[in-house]
Amino acid sequence: MNGSLIEIIGKAIAAARQLGLDCTEERDAARAVLLASDLSLSPGVARVLVDQLYPLVNCPQAA
Repeated sequence: MNGSLIEIIGKAIAAARQLGLDCTEERDAARAVLLASDLSLSPGVARVLVDQLYPLVNCPQAA
């Protein structure tokens, strides 16, 4: 996987936002990008990573 997890998730969320997707769809998009970036990840691991990092990417000033 190239890039940091936060960077990958952040870019996926930013792209999803530009398309007008809601928060659930943003998370789904981030999971899909992670899974495509690293074929060794399971869907469950991608879900946990996105769920843990989403607040940091979504609201960096709150972290």
